[in-house]
Amino acid sequence: MISKGRDQHLGLTWRILFIVVLIAPVNCYFLIQMELVRYTFPTWVVPLSNVVFILVVIIIINLLLSWIWPRSVLRADELIVLYVMLSLTTTMAGCDMLQAVLSVLGHGFWFATEENEWKELFWDHLPRWLTVSDRSVLYGYYTGDSSLYLSHHLKVWIPVLLGWLFLFFMLAIIFLCLNTILRRQWADRERLTFPIIQLPLEMTNSTAVFFGNKRMWLGVGIASGISLLNGLSVIYPSLPSLPITRRFFTFNEPPLSLYGGAIVAFYPFAIGIMFLMPLDVLFSTALFYFLYRNEVALAEAIGWRGLPKFPYWDQQAFGAFVGLCVFFVWIGKHHFKQVLASALGRPAEIDDMDQPIRYRTAVWGLFGGLFLFAFALYRAGMTFWIAVTFTFLFLITPIITTRIRAESGIFVHAYHWLAPRYILGTILGTRRLGPQNLTILSVCFFNRDYRPQQMPHQLEAFKIAETTGINHRRMMWAILISTALGILVAFWVQLHLYYQKGANSGYYGPWALGYGREYFRRLTNWISYPTNTDWISVLFMGVGFSIMMVLTYLRVKFFWLPLHPLGYVMASNQEMSDLWAPICICLVLKWTILRHGGIRSYRRAVPFFLGLVLGDYLMGSVWSLLSVLLNTDMYQFYP
Repeated sequence: MISKGRDQHLGLTWRILFIVVLIAPVNCYFLIQMELVRYTFPTWVVPLSNVVFILVVIIIINLLLSWIWPRSVLRADELIVLYVMLSLTTTMAGCDMLQAVLSVLGHGFWFATEENEWKELFWDHLPRWLTVSDRSVLYGYYTGDSSLYLSHHLKVWIPVLLGWLFLFFMLAIIFLCLNTILRRQWADRERLTFPIIQLPLEMTNSTAVFFGNKRMWLGVGIASGISLLNGLSVIYPSLPSLPITRRFFTFNEPPLSLYGGAIVAFYPFAIGIMFLMPLDVLFSTALFYFLYRNEVALAEAIGWRGLPKFPYWDQQAFGAFVGLCVFFVWIGKHHFKQVLASALGRPAEIDDMDQPIRYRTAVWGLFGGLFLFAFALYRAGMTFWIAVTFTFLFLITPIITTRIRAESGIFVHAYHWLAPRYILGTILGTRRLGPQNLTILSVCFFNRDYRPQQMPHQLEAFKIAETTGINHRRMMWAILISTALGILVAFWVQLHLYYQKGANSGYYGPWALGYGREYFRRLTNWISYPTNTDWISVLFMGVGFSIMMVLTYLRVKFFWLPLHPLGYVMASNQEMSDLWAPICICLVLKWTILRHGGIRSYRRAVPFFLGLVLGDYLMGSVWSLLSVLLNTDMYQFYP
């Protein structure tokens, strides 16, 4: 199926770059149609379903070309780099990334009225080089029946988009330096398993063992069959369907009514991915999630109305995230000392010849990138010390979610309330921050819910390169090129479409304006009703930090104890209400297989569960494409 050429491990080639440039705009258009028009979100879960679907299409074309034009067949290393580059371009165009950013750029000026007093509250604080204030330019953007390509429109938009390109590309450089420093410690010393990359690695394996596995095809058949049946039942309501997507249940009688209802879902792809999670992580996540739900029920039963946020799960999660960062520094202290010694030109026991960049470059590039990023925020209007604090706070969640993906393989991570703008408001109070800082914190956000992220994709790309023998530096260039391309394409496609039909026309659904509406309403409340430090929330941050320190100590001292620290932070995931049932199913299945069949039976079962993912993704993507092509509602496999 895949040829073995002379340059077996190039990965990034001109023809792959051409394919990515060709596919990226079409892929971005598809994402906007799904996430804004139809309100279903392919970019929430990894591996990304649309990228896996494209990869399957390319593999099928590859097979056909092997019969009629063998020299044009893409190699395995090219296919896996194609997967990496499309994943990054998709991430940049996702709902929590540039869709959200673009929604904010003109919102504060276009929707300002005498009633909301936005002009008096924060107009003077909006950074003009990162926002659009010209109403003649915004008129076509919001109402439609216009064109992006008018000279005046381009003259206003291009400098603003270049400003955002600089900020996001600077983040890409910071993440690249961080991943270079962390990669050997996490991938080689701690031997994290990176479950998320197993499906694309198997699909692009040149030996084609995966596609010849009968258990894999059984999983594909079951998942795609369920999706086919459910899709047909949407078209023909008389047909039965299987209730595998989320269902809401409410309870009227105590004690169940104290839990405030429940969501039950049995996504086949979720079961397939979560089966790859370590058993202790599955157990710990389920345990802490049910503890959290019982804490909520206890508060309702006791009547703790004075603590509306109890059990302050988001605040506990932030403290736990900080605790995990401290733990990772401690367990990797020898590696980090060697990296720092290498950066300072001192003798070191560590070799960096196989790294994407030299450790000296990574360390100084990290500090330089952080300084430039903080300075850009300062130039946007933040006070200097808030800009520096924001920069370091922003790194915490990407680092931890990267670790979560690398070690546990959970496919969705939503941590909206762990963003620096909320943490700063909690610790310092909005009164102390002041209108200027609050305005910049509202405009300059770089990930709304931390679902699509650059940093985990980068580290997974380097693990893919190590596994497949691709040169790390070539993979680094693939990452940087696809990041820049993803930013430019995402902005271009969205602006092109909005000037055609209008962001405020209703065609693109509530979230074409929803992000801007959300942030500027919250900004109005912050300024109009300033608050002081929320000491109870700060206390629960300390509680979360302390619990994490205890869990990490137990993890090191009693390694046999099935209580994993990651389970504590994963239970606070906003999407866990959808995932608890698949986690419990996988916990029982995996424990049973390992208990009675051992590791050999587990390995034999893995292709079946990967088949569940592939089958659900493929048939789900077919329904999604049909919904776009036919402009009608079809079955959506998630959410």
